[in-house]
Order: sequence, then structure tokens, then C-alpha cells
Amino acid sequence: MDPTTRPTTEVADVLLLSMDRMYDAFVARLEGLSAEEFLWEPVGGMWSVRDVDGVAVVDGAGVRQIDPPPVTTIAWRTWHIAIDCFDDYTRRFAGDDSDAPNTWTVDPGEAIVAIDRSWTAYRSVISSRDFFDTLGPNWEHWSNSCVADMAMHASNEMVHHAAEIALLRDLYRDRAS
Repeated sequence: MDPTTRPTTEVADVLLLSMDRMYDAFVARLEGLSAEEFLWEPVGGMWSVRDVDGVAVVDGAGVRQIDPPPVTTIAWRTWHIAIDCFDDYTRRFAGDDSDAPNTWTVDPGEAIVAIDRSWTAYRSVISSRDFFDTLGPNWEHWSNSCVADMAMHASNEMVHHAAEIALLRDLYRDRAS
């Protein structure tokens, strides 16, 4: 898009277009992701998604404050973006403040499909909202914030974890064999 010919001045449209570009860049960076790379642990003590009796369980699911935070695998980061962020925010807009599921997948193809499904649902919910409406009590410390604040927070979560995924992919590609 040519920035000199902005198609709209509506804040919601500007934010949504920007978020779409961020999402498209994130998904493009996931192309060709292998199962080994998805679960690669280049350092000890990483949080990941682990097969426990046939169930893919997410390390540290629900833990909010840990200092320092552990390094996480691509599998864990994709869960965080899709489930702990997009799905959680979508549920909260519907009035559901339950915890995000602590299960995911160990298959990168399944993860990409789930990310897209989560993104589509989240985008649909926020695009139907007034971006300046207050979020409300089931949003805990975000309760006095507006939808635009949450949209920007979700974008930040997506972009910074996508950047971490990109770095892990670069390190995996160039690792010493």
C-alpha cells in the first residue's frame, strides 16, 4: 500500500489494516516449518510442548510472572500467540474469563491451521467493536482500557513473538551440525 494514498482515516480501519500486515508477515515466516524445528531446544530449561501420555501439554501454561522468563520453543510461542492471546481475547470479548487450555499440538501444520483459525475469530470480534469502548471487568487489569488498547497489545504480542520465532528459525537453519 502506498502510504501517501491512505484509503481511510477511520482509526479502526487503520489499526485492522496494520494488524493484517503484521499477521501476514508472521504467517509467511512460518512457511516450511519442520516438526524438528518446531520443537527444537537449543538451550536447557526451555519451555515447550511435550507429549505426556499422548497429550501435547504446554509447559508453564497459566504462569504469568516468572523472572527471568524461560526461553521458549517455536511450539510454545505459537501456542502463546494462538491460544493464550488470540483465543483468550476472543473468549473475553464474549464474557468468558476462563483460563486458556494447557494443551496444543506437536505438529507445525496443525499449529499453523489453529493460528489462522484463532486469528480469524479474534479479528472478526474486534472488527465488530467500537475501538473506543471500555473493555470491562472480566479483563482484569485491562478493565479500564479500550478495545484499541487491547488490539495494540495483541499486535505487540504477535509481533514480538513472531520476531522471536524468526530468530529461532534463523539459528536453527545456521546451527552447527
